[in-house]
Amino acid sequence: MEFLDQNDPMRYLLLSSLLAILMACQTPDSRLDYLSESEADRDQRLAWWRDARFGLFIHWGPSAVLGGEYQGDTIAGASEWIMHTARIPISDYEPIARTFAPQSYDPKTWVLAAKAAGMKYLVITSKHHDGFCIWDSKVSDYDAVDAAAAGRDLLAPLRDACRKHGLRFGLYHSIMDWHHPDAQGDQVPGAEGRLPNPRFPQYVEAYLKPQLRELITTYDPDILWFDGEWIPEYTHEMGLDLYNFVRHLKPGILINNRVDKGRQGMQGMNKVDDTYAGDFGTPEQEVLARGSTLDWEACMTMNQSWGYKASDHAWKSTQTLIHHLIDIAAKGGNYLLNVGPDAQGRIPAPSLDRLAAMGRWMDINGEAIYGSRLWARWSEGADIRYLGDRADSSRVYAALLRWPGQTLRLRGVEPQAGSAIHLLGHEAPLSWTFDPEAGLKVTLPETWQDSSARPVAHAWVLRMTAQPSRQVPAPRIGNGQTDSLTEDIFWDTTRVVLSVADPEARIHYTLDGNDPNENNPQYETPLVLTRPTEVRAAAFAPGQVSSPVVSARFYRSPYQGLHLAHAYSPNYPAAGRLALIDGKRGQADFHDPAWQGYEGADLILTLDLGRIDTIRRVMITFLNQQSDWIFLPQEVNFELSTDGETFTELSSFAMNLAPDDAGPRIHPFALSFPAEPLRYLRIHAHNVGTCPDWHPGAGGKAWLFVDEVIVE
Repeated sequence: MEFLDQNDPMRYLLLSSLLAILMACQTPDSRLDYLSESEADRDQRLAWWRDARFGLFIHWGPSAVLGGEYQGDTIAGASEWIMHTARIPISDYEPIARTFAPQSYDPKTWVLAAKAAGMKYLVITSKHHDGFCIWDSKVSDYDAVDAAAAGRDLLAPLRDACRKHGLRFGLYHSIMDWHHPDAQGDQVPGAEGRLPNPRFPQYVEAYLKPQLRELITTYDPDILWFDGEWIPEYTHEMGLDLYNFVRHLKPGILINNRVDKGRQGMQGMNKVDDTYAGDFGTPEQEVLARGSTLDWEACMTMNQSWGYKASDHAWKSTQTLIHHLIDIAAKGGNYLLNVGPDAQGRIPAPSLDRLAAMGRWMDINGEAIYGSRLWARWSEGADIRYLGDRADSSRVYAALLRWPGQTLRLRGVEPQAGSAIHLLGHEAPLSWTFDPEAGLKVTLPETWQDSSARPVAHAWVLRMTAQPSRQVPAPRIGNGQTDSLTEDIFWDTTRVVLSVADPEARIHYTLDGNDPNENNPQYETPLVLTRPTEVRAAAFAPGQVSSPVVSARFYRSPYQGLHLAHAYSPNYPAAGRLALIDGKRGQADFHDPAWQGYEGADLILTLDLGRIDTIRRVMITFLNQQSDWIFLPQEVNFELSTDGETFTELSSFAMNLAPDDAGPRIHPFALSFPAEPLRYLRIHAHNVGTCPDWHPGAGGKAWLFVDEVIVE
């Protein structure tokens, strides 16, 4: 395949230079710095996107031809990465791309499915990491017209269908490119020893930017959604420049934060150590833990793969998808939900079924999602989410993630006197009362107590005119050293200290797992625990609604303590400082909250047994999930000591990391030996530090995920 006739090096260099000069001359008002945009201008530009809240993500291209399988084997990981994970050379991948002929592709059907689901915009992969372009590019012939049996532009009809049916149109575009020789195409995918390509700046100026200009001027997208920015060749300075370049071409366009280098892994929000370009954060396969006033969009799959994978039947339930939508909107974010059409251009039936079900829910409850804003309180417990209304600050929606029965009690909201509370989908207003101390009591329809009689399933929404109630602040549960915690582990005994910010408030607590009320014991002095206990507490004060109930679990451990030489990542803390001895085991997925993550740092832990004892076996488990930059340690050392000062090595394990061992899988490091006396056990797991040369994130900080230490 040819890029500006790159087989003639002199001509290619000359054309590349001329094109870069021409582009620089044509940039409109190059003096304008869009990174210094006023807050008012930014708000106006993002207004439609903030109101939309729900969009469709489409990953599609020649990888769908393989469907996650290569040479008779099902390839682990996401199918759109198959060129890399199966180590398919360009010379072998190009013939696969030539067979890409989506004869059943009907963009109108796609758009109408998205619209019926309640989605307001659509983002499709114009070019994924494999470098294949699904439009008729004049910059390259590695596209759907010249390099595939499709023989036609696949973007234009989708753009036209979006415009016709009222959806905003967006384009995903990969900065990384496994096909172009000036980017990552200078290596066989997965090859060892790759160094950053010194010609990458030429790729940016003579290929990436011309294609972006082509896409923006030809297809007029509302969103440009970048990815692949983690490669070492791409710099922060390039990100700032590329953001301005795109905004010069279309000042009103929206650009995600992956245009720059600020993203904090899958958590998706920008770091705060510098000023980074991008209009919104992009959490991937996860939802922020709490509400945020920053703009963000959670991109998530319905199953496990982004692109079409024939063997991937791990579909999320419709209820899970609806709850994600509510939770994300309540926390101030957007939900970009993905489908992966097959090579014929058909969206899989399970995806269409879920989109249709979400549409039925949105037909009744969509007013709570569209135009929603982060309210003063985004949640009340696990099953209530509050959503504010951007157009009417007095309007509040309460979404119920679990049916409460005949009576609903809410403590966080106070309706306006004499106003009506409506259950969306039910015609008559609901009966309600409000007590300054007991809070809101709503009587739900008798007819809806039968689940089959409800017009929607999975979640239900109340609309009201209200304000936040005057509520006692939540108490804090601590241990004398930490003011606030939700879990802790102790060896023999521990003290539990309860506190509240309101000096007039009284704290009542329980130790039996039930929610406290004013008839339960009142807290006066620290509690002393000697066995595993869940402490629940609430605060009460005259003339105020009682606080939310808070809880903390205290586990009794056979170990006296654990010391960590390096801090774990705040994004993946598991249960905190004692998570590695809490008895919780993680599943083969880094989203499992039992995993504790270390970014670019070793794990060095010292376990204190509390007394000199003999042990015969030690085991520690790690996660291998290379597609998410999570690697097994390259070496694990076990050492013992009786005094905590002098340590003797018991044994060590060395690992050879391999690109064909992508995971996800859990790997235990177990050591058995003759009984040895010790009090202290030290385990040193060596992080690989940076992603290996054969990895697409080569040079980026590698992750080490660990979940449990077991001593026998």
